[in-house]
Amino acid sequence: MNAQQLVALVQTSLATRFPDVPFYRAEQKESEQPRLEYRLVAVDFTRERSDRFVRVYTLEIRYVPLHNRYADEQIEGLFEALETIGSGETLCRASELRWDTDDGVPRMRIAYPVRTVQPAAPGVRMGTMDQHLHASSVR
Repeated sequence: MNAQQLVALVQTSLATRFPDVPFYRAEQKESEQPRLEYRLVAVDFTRERSDRFVRVYTLEIRYVPLHNRYADEQIEGLFEALETIGSGETLCRASELRWDTDDGVPRMRIAYPVRTVQPAAPGVRMGTMDQHLHASSVR
């Protein structure tokens, strides 16, 4: 799963929970209220074994409420929508969900670990080895 697929799963989950709230990239600078904004904060890539890797995608989601409403009224709904996203082969569970503020602007940070297995590269495999033993005469 790549970053774009992960963001699409987040968007689908949020659209299910908040069907009337649009979802935008934070860089779009929309003024519509209410709205959800997101940005990809970080991607960490770590090797677990020689063939297995873990990518951790960290997203920041901001809920901008209607005028005279408060974003913290939506914390539980956001947690529920973002804790587990996708289904079947694309199921992904957050390893960290955190609500805080940045200069008074409420935000939620979510980390999604995705494990991948890299197939072994095709190469020359060792063939069979024949071993022949001959009895030696002892003098």
